[in-house]
Amino acid sequence: MMMNAVESIVEWSKDKPVWWNLALKVALEEGELNQNHIDFIFNFAKSVEGLEPKHPNHEQLLSPIDISGYMAEENSVRLISLSQVEGVAALAEDQKLDFRKDGLTIVYGDNGAGKSSYTSILKHACLTRGALKPIAGNVFTSAPKPPQALLTLEIDDTPTELTWSNGASNNNAAKSIRVFDSSSAHHYLSNEDALGYKPVGLNLITELTKVVESIKNRISEDVMGGNGFVAIPSLNSQSKAALFLNQISELTNEADIELHCATKEEIESIKPLQDELVSDMAKSPEQIRKSLIKQRSYIAPLLESYKRPIEVLGSSNFDVLKGLELDYQEKKRVSDALRQKTLSDLPFDNIGDTQWTVLWRAAKDFLVKENKGQQFPPTKGDSCPFCLQDIQETSADKLQELEAFLNDKAARNTAEALKALTLAKVAVKSLSLNIAQFEGVLNDLDIIKPGLKVGLEELNQNLVNRQTVLSGSVLPESLDGVSLSHFQALREIDKDLFTQIGELEQQSSNNEFVAKKQARLTELTDRAYIAKHKANIITNVRRSKRVAKLNEISSQCATRSISTLSARIYSQSVIEPLKESFVKELKSFGFNRFDIKVKTRNKAGQQQFKLELANSNESVVGKVASEGEQRCIAIASFLSEMKADSRRSAVLFDDPVNSLSHQWSAKVAKRLVEESLERQVIVFTHDIVFYKLLLEASDSLKQDKVNCISLERSRSNSGLVRTNPPWDALPTSKRIGVLTTKLQKLRKIDETGTETEFREAAAVFYSFLREAWERLVEEKLLNKVVNRFERGVHLQRLNRVDDITNVDLERIHLAYDKCCIDFVGHDTAAGIRPCPTIDEVVADFDEIKDYLKHLQTDRKRT
Repeated sequence: MMMNAVESIVEWSKDKPVWWNLALKVALEEGELNQNHIDFIFNFAKSVEGLEPKHPNHEQLLSPIDISGYMAEENSVRLISLSQVEGVAALAEDQKLDFRKDGLTIVYGDNGAGKSSYTSILKHACLTRGALKPIAGNVFTSAPKPPQALLTLEIDDTPTELTWSNGASNNNAAKSIRVFDSSSAHHYLSNEDALGYKPVGLNLITELTKVVESIKNRISEDVMGGNGFVAIPSLNSQSKAALFLNQISELTNEADIELHCATKEEIESIKPLQDELVSDMAKSPEQIRKSLIKQRSYIAPLLESYKRPIEVLGSSNFDVLKGLELDYQEKKRVSDALRQKTLSDLPFDNIGDTQWTVLWRAAKDFLVKENKGQQFPPTKGDSCPFCLQDIQETSADKLQELEAFLNDKAARNTAEALKALTLAKVAVKSLSLNIAQFEGVLNDLDIIKPGLKVGLEELNQNLVNRQTVLSGSVLPESLDGVSLSHFQALREIDKDLFTQIGELEQQSSNNEFVAKKQARLTELTDRAYIAKHKANIITNVRRSKRVAKLNEISSQCATRSISTLSARIYSQSVIEPLKESFVKELKSFGFNRFDIKVKTRNKAGQQQFKLELANSNESVVGKVASEGEQRCIAIASFLSEMKADSRRSAVLFDDPVNSLSHQWSAKVAKRLVEESLERQVIVFTHDIVFYKLLLEASDSLKQDKVNCISLERSRSNSGLVRTNPPWDALPTSKRIGVLTTKLQKLRKIDETGTETEFREAAAVFYSFLREAWERLVEEKLLNKVVNRFERGVHLQRLNRVDDITNVDLERIHLAYDKCCIDFVGHDTAAGIRPCPTIDEVVADFDEIKDYLKHLQTDRKRT
């Protein structure tokens, strides 16, 4: 089966830019795109290129175009019923709308009766061109249910049920049913410069072209003449900074700008370098070399004064110190445990520890010096070197234990570990960190590199602080970092001086030496220039990237492929069927006030029908067509698409003549009834005049397949379905049927209710009875010569009203006056209007039935 226009466009769009697909999607929903729609699509296109934040529903916007209902029709679909409604406004949940599957179904509902709520469900489930209003939930309940309903469809002749819910995926069968309402009428008409017919498929091409050209023009205006760029004079040197600045583009990495900006120190070094350059230009290479050698000789001692402290106080040596401390602590722990075990019964707690050991060694050295032949430790009978008394046996044994403990390997290891740690800390503490002697050198360095003096002084103070920490009794777990950048800068200066000295030894003139310094100065000044204009350079880089991405979008704005597609669709015999069907539809509405010709136009892919007045200087139909005429043109457009596409599915109209004059309402009624002879037509209306016009057109066209439904509301619910027509549209015989039912209810009230309840119910009954008499006079006695809600006077029916006599008038007056006494509407003084009995009510009701029978049988009133 050949694809229709919509299918062809959507298939063609699959390899096109994603924002083209979004434009088609929005156009399919909205009909005609305005500036807000174009802004939305443009922002989406920019978000795809990273120029704007992504829309919260970005992934949903990327979804394929849903053309449910727009595809070529494979099966005819009818709507059989709508039931099991939940959570939709105040609609009652136990109601069911049954529709004729052939012919015409009229659903009448006064304001607030639920008509709009029912049609809102059908508009969402079926196909309505244009954006739909959200389904309103039931705000009168504390626990609202999610909106849903059951649709019974007939696909060809096969019944199927569809559970619709708010936000559910589209059902293609349900979308085969078309819905027309006053708000979607503009989707079939174009009023840009003329009242134009907008077939949905062809209109997609028009709207897409409109979006593409609008976005292209906006980008052209945006990027025109360097808009958004800041003027920054270029650099004329060949420095790296100059080359970078002069090649700024959308490819520039913003982070690289910072790499080409001069630092504060570099900027401060420019003036000293300029002074050096002036001085060097006046000297010979040998003079410069000697000056540099002298300068380096001043720096060397300062450099050396930092090397040893940085090494000893560095993180590597800290790790060594920390290792020695941990080793001593571990060995001391083992030694203390042994001491505690061996010497636990001594009178002092810390005998055997480090301090006590010192005392012990001192006593031993003392006895050795005395050289009296006394061994150590003293034995029984020897003199104690401390108390000078003789050693007893018990004391001698304790002294031997102490000596044995001290000679143990654990104790010796502890002593050795302590000695190693102490020597290491002595090395730290003995460092000389006084740089006062280098004051003059530091001042000279600060001229070469501003800020270096302060930096080196800060480094020296940090080293002093670290010396204090590392020579303390207990080392920290870790060290805070110390920046060595200024020490490295000092080394770089020394290295640079060494290099310059070596270069000057090979040169007979200072030209090359000066040229190198000049190049360095140029690089620094150019880097300072970039630092000065950094903010503007960033602005230009960002603008370049934006312009590049805008141009990328602009490159997607060629309309040639759209024009090619348009021509291909037009060549597939799409235009003529639509054109013929549309002209035929216009004739069916009786457009005889002026002749309309249908033209096609093609401009940059924008092909659409255009209506013009034939043989007239006025080419804009929209300027002369009334609201009724425009509505008829919209309905003609709606129906012509159905015919041109050979669609057989049902059509639904929601208040199609809202606010139209009687003349145009009648034309619409006649056309819809004609359509119901070929397909299922469902009409929702709140207009009783239009309701009567539909019935009148059904009679004249002999359409006897008409189903009438009324909608009513209670205190808490709307959408109550009644299978009888509305009271205002009922003929006399039907009203008699309604009154029969009301009389039965009145009898029950008479039997079980109070007198007040009966009086009130009887008054209501007489109100309806009065209206029934009025309809009887209009319809039967006067033989429908003049009917309310109808357009004309039927003079041919006058021949049956020549038999009216005073007897008729008196009989009608008596019955009518009785209704006027007892109906609701007059404020009668108490006691004047007695309450009628049930028998009296029955008699009054029998009177109208008898008289109706008399007129129909004896006097042949039809």
